[in-house]
Amino acid sequence: MGADDLTALGLGLAAIAVLVTWPVLPGLRRFSGFKTFPPFKGWAVRPHPDAAVPVRAGRRLKPGAAAGRGPHAVVVVRTAWRNQDSRDVHPSLRVSRPLVPVVSIDGVPVSWGWGTTEMTVDPGDHLIAVASSHSRCYQTVDLEAGERRELDYASIIGSTAHWYAEAGAQIRDLTAFGPRRPGPGGIGGFHLVAVGGLVLAAALTAVAIASPDPTADLLVPAVIWGAAGLGLGIGIVAITASLMQEARARRIVTAAPPTGAAPLAVRVLDADTPERLAPAPGWAGLNLHLRFEIEAHPEPALAALAGGRKPGPLQRWRAIRIGEPEPPACRPWVPAPEVLLDGEPVAASWTRMWIQLAPGAHDLVVRTAPAPSQVDARTALDLSGAEIRRRFSVDAGGTFDLRCTAEVAALSAHDRPRLAAFRARWR
Repeated sequence: MGADDLTALGLGLAAIAVLVTWPVLPGLRRFSGFKTFPPFKGWAVRPHPDAAVPVRAGRRLKPGAAAGRGPHAVVVVRTAWRNQDSRDVHPSLRVSRPLVPVVSIDGVPVSWGWGTTEMTVDPGDHLIAVASSHSRCYQTVDLEAGERRELDYASIIGSTAHWYAEAGAQIRDLTAFGPRRPGPGGIGGFHLVAVGGLVLAAALTAVAIASPDPTADLLVPAVIWGAAGLGLGIGIVAITASLMQEARARRIVTAAPPTGAAPLAVRVLDADTPERLAPAPGWAGLNLHLRFEIEAHPEPALAALAGGRKPGPLQRWRAIRIGEPEPPACRPWVPAPEVLLDGEPVAASWTRMWIQLAPGAHDLVVRTAPAPSQVDARTALDLSGAEIRRRFSVDAGGTFDLRCTAEVAALSAHDRPRLAAFRARWR
């Protein structure tokens, strides 16, 4: 092997080393597609003051004392951000809606900011949600004692982030919340396959160059055809998985008939690919989708968050990227909506829900309000549009679909850990 061959091989191995390590290199980590460090200092993850369960938060967390043993379970949520897609047809420098993620369990916040959150909870069913400018992202989990469940949330930042408030709104979905991605550090299977293929190709090429055997020259075309076959195989697997997911989404499942007090039992459906349910014979269904969206701060609110003055250049850039010029003294959150069906309370949440009920006419009332812990006598409240009433009729075997979205404007006070103003209205 000549000097030129050794030089080329060394440069190739160096390039592979960069590809392997770039997601964690300080100088290159901003090019990663999954960034758990905050986009600006001051927005690193921290426990929320209203948390009702033990919680730890930080950039990287070692497993706590409750992990893997004892009567409790552990849920770990990594909140990450991505850059705006360069293929967006309408890039914008407008002020974005507030995009700081707020992690909650069963409707109560546990942390806010970008990083890693670890919460210790009792075994059983729980609703884990990550809210930013909208309430799209949530997961239902059934935990056993001693179990450790890890989830990943990621979305872009910038004014176009709200385009992904609903699944299917864009061709490429850049907001995701689900089980932690496989691979060391959650780098991802695609990255590992690509890097592994490069390492294998470099090794085979080195063997072909160094070996005097003429048959070794066949290794180079073998590498090329192998890479093409691997890419084709990955494409086939991806298409097959997509078709199977669509087939599952079209399948209709008949619910079991309720017993006793179960008619108002709530079944939380998947946010992006909800199940298609049919009521039991002689029963009807209500498909209720409740969402909220956080409005962007107007200029007076931005000035108040900036300390009572016009935002400076850096503060303006923060407002463009994440919707806030400075970290607020009070991190707003929206409690679960109050829902009454025929006067009976329903265990509702900001999710897609399906409720089995008797056929006939029904009255539905939905209300939203700020968290009592964030309101004081100086908070300006506007709840004139915070209640919605609907009367609907549904026949046996049918399902009534109702979708309601609450538009929320929440402004933190600059001088105290309370809200300066809160407004909610349904549409």
